[in-house]
Amino acid sequence: MSDEVAIIMSQSRRRLTKLKLLSNFFENIDIISVYIKTDIIHKLFEENKTLDYNKLELFHLQYTDSLIELLTKIKKKKENDLLAVINEININNQYIDAFEEKKIDNFETDRKFYSGVFSEHLRKLYKDLTEDKFTLNWNDVLYFHKKYAVEFYRTEADEAKLKIGHVPSYQYQDYSIERKLLGKLNIQNFKVRFVCGYRIERNEYELFKIFQSNEHFIFNVEERRLYLIDDELSSLDTSENESNQASVMNQLKRKNEQLEETIHENKRKLPEGVDAVLKDYQRNLENVDIMSKIFDVNEETNILRAMLNLNLNN
Repeated sequence: MSDEVAIIMSQSRRRLTKLKLLSNFFENIDIISVYIKTDIIHKLFEENKTLDYNKLELFHLQYTDSLIELLTKIKKKKENDLLAVINEININNQYIDAFEEKKIDNFETDRKFYSGVFSEHLRKLYKDLTEDKFTLNWNDVLYFHKKYAVEFYRTEADEAKLKIGHVPSYQYQDYSIERKLLGKLNIQNFKVRFVCGYRIERNEYELFKIFQSNEHFIFNVEERRLYLIDDELSSLDTSENESNQASVMNQLKRKNEQLEETIHENKRKLPEGVDAVLKDYQRNLENVDIMSKIFDVNEETNILRAMLNLNLNN
């Protein structure tokens, strides 16, 4: 192979590389089809040493270079147009990464521990009431809402469903506990499980479930009351609390997915008129007259035309 031929083939490969990169960027079936057919032409020259390599260079000058220039300009414009979207994705990812680095599952662990603490607190409360003593320190259970309410407690709920009117209750220091609730707790040895918390404006409520039963009660922190809740549960979200920061992170992740899809859609979409140009370009590649100008021998023209007519979907 002469130096001139080597240069022509090397430049042809570089053009193919550019065309492939462009087809990968746009993810457009017409551009991919053009790349494949251009690659076929290149390989025919590569494998058939009797062809006139100058005609390959001429083909690229007349067709490939013009297409690469057009697609490169469109690509640059799209990249500029998508820059704001890409920046938004990057900023969102920075927030997500920062949150993931500092995320600690303390709430889930403390929630389980708190259930045991509250159970023991109720057991002592019952003992004090029966012995007419006041030994409890309510800060032993108030620590939990002070630590987690702002970040974790649910802020959307019908507050009326969390409150009840007057019910017969025992008074213990500044707190009251419904008599019926205390009896049910005694039956289950005061074992309870913290379900979730609510924070409606400045009022905080904690929902508990009594062990081995379907009964629940509310610890109304502001009013310092504990009382059973039943029918109202169907109107409340009783799922586990989620960090509002985690909720924001999940929203950012979903937003990024939508933005990524927007990028892909915009990349595939070509400016008005370019689709028609690509169709014409493909037709020229498949045109016998064009092929005849590249190849001197009709046999090679027929071979190429047969290859170009391959079903690309197969």
